[in-house]
Amino acid sequence: MPSQRKRIGFLPSEEVHEIIDKLCKANEFSQSKVTGLLVEEALRSRGVLSDNFSANKIDKNKFINNSFDKEPVSENFKSTINDDFYRVNKKIFNDEIKMIHEFIHFKYFKKVMIENNIIE
Repeated sequence: MPSQRKRIGFLPSEEVHEIIDKLCKANEFSQSKVTGLLVEEALRSRGVLSDNFSANKIDKNKFINNSFDKEPVSENFKSTINDDFYRVNKKIFNDEIKMIHEFIHFKYFKKVMIENNIIE
C-alpha cells in the first residue's frame, strides 16, 4: 500500500547532512526518522505545531543532543566519527528538556494572552 505522505528530498547544507548522519549512526535511526523529528521539533519550538503527544508516538525528548560543535570537514569523514560523542544522554538532559518545554508553553500562553488583549 503506498504511503499518503509526500517525500521531501532537500537538505539545506552539507553541515546539516553530516549532523543528521551522526545522529543516525549514534542512535541507530533512519535519516527519514531523524529528519522528521528535527522538523517537528523546529515547528513546535516556533509555536506552529501543537504539542500533543499520544501514547503510540516516540518520546522526542530522548533525541536532543547539544554536543555538535563546528568540526572541520575531512576526506576521511567516516573514519573519524566518534559515535559515543554524539550518543544522546537521556538522563543529563531530562530536566533541561522539561524546563524548555515549559518555557515554550509559557511563551505560547503569553502570546495568546497578548493577542486577546488580556495582558500587555
